[in-house]
Amino acid sequence: MTTAQSSTNDRKAPYRMARICMTTALAAGLLSGCAAGGPNHAKFASSAQTALGKGSPDKAIALAEQAVLAAPRTAAYRTLLGSAYLRAGRFEAARQAFDEAMQLGEDSGKAALSLALADIALGKGSEAVDTLNTYRDSIPASDYGLAMAMAGQAQTGIAALTEALRRGENTPKVRQNLAYAYALDGSWREAKLMAQQDVPADKLNERLQSWAFMARPEDTRRRVASLLGAPVMVDGGQPTALALANFPDATRLAEEAAAMAATEQAPSADAAALAQAAATALPAPQADAATPQPALADASSVAAPARLAALDLPPSAAASSAAPQRMVSNPVVQATHRGARVAPVAASVPAPAGGGARGSHVVQLGSFASADGAQRAWRHFAARNPGLGSYHNQITQVAVNGRAFWRVQAVGFTGLAPARQMCQSVKVKGGVCFVMSDPSAVTPQGRVAPTRMAQR
Repeated sequence: MTTAQSSTNDRKAPYRMARICMTTALAAGLLSGCAAGGPNHAKFASSAQTALGKGSPDKAIALAEQAVLAAPRTAAYRTLLGSAYLRAGRFEAARQAFDEAMQLGEDSGKAALSLALADIALGKGSEAVDTLNTYRDSIPASDYGLAMAMAGQAQTGIAALTEALRRGENTPKVRQNLAYAYALDGSWREAKLMAQQDVPADKLNERLQSWAFMARPEDTRRRVASLLGAPVMVDGGQPTALALANFPDATRLAEEAAAMAATEQAPSADAAALAQAAATALPAPQADAATPQPALADASSVAAPARLAALDLPPSAAASSAAPQRMVSNPVVQATHRGARVAPVAASVPAPAGGGARGSHVVQLGSFASADGAQRAWRHFAARNPGLGSYHNQITQVAVNGRAFWRVQAVGFTGLAPARQMCQSVKVKGGVCFVMSDPSAVTPQGRVAPTRMAQR
């Protein structure tokens, strides 16, 4: 090789390394190394929140995407990115961002409401209804009612909003949400009677006409965009480089390898590493004091003028503390291998539901910050993947660095092949999962079968 060629190769080397770090097909360890050496993700997230609060969703998207790329397994950053996508009218991308945030453990009612709104905009009413019902207890009635009406269940929404009024929640938001729900149901007389309680007479017809303009069943995208004050557009989706599937949990993979090495000494269970949300809450929505509007408070809620409806969408930050938890069905605590930083929390260990055989493998679907959240997540997973209904739901409480988490697993697979097949079905529908041997399944030699990862 000549001196000139050597010099040229030296100049090209940094660019080759940069391309290597950005390649999404790399192993988890290399991906983690690239992310660790990247820019300050917390600064990107903070700047994105500021831009979103100032009504600059496009700028917020650019910054939030950089935060996600730098820390791809932080649920709060993906929630923030979904909020920015929502405000920009990019519902396809928003749906993926919120769905992946929830896979990483985001369990707030506002995040669920945001995911449902994205589904509604995309015409996926049945999936939105499933999400809203799964998180019913953590979504305010004023938001739940209007979202259900927008998802095509107007009578259910009207009933929820009417009940909220009867319970004393007689606020402009509830009244206007109920008026809009009546309009979506085609009950224009009731819509006018309810709307006129807060809307000046000279603006009432304009309000009703704006609702009528978006009343057709196929106008789902326009309705959600109007609600959020976002443009109406068709989006190509989230950049593929940001997809959660490109960023496997390196810690979890390392623990899987350690578990396999430890099977000669003691039974072990995989210890899933959980991403910790690090973003602060988005600005709270500001009410329009002049003329109350229907509203939903979702994750992207920021001040927006002249909205036709309002929903309280969620802030992007994870809760700093959890309320006292109730134990859910099938609580199971498993011993972990010596190398894991996960400690089991004391609990009773009943037999799996149905009393059938446990099988040899399990499919782990996610880990959540509360028992109720894990139970809601199972219902959500089962609704989107009906095949899960044939298996038992196992929710395992563990402690990670002093914090309690609840793992959600499907158990009862009689071998590696059916477990892999189920996991692949979950992934095809946008989910994230992995397969591991059931620690209670003992080999004839008295050892736990080695843990294996599902192949994509």
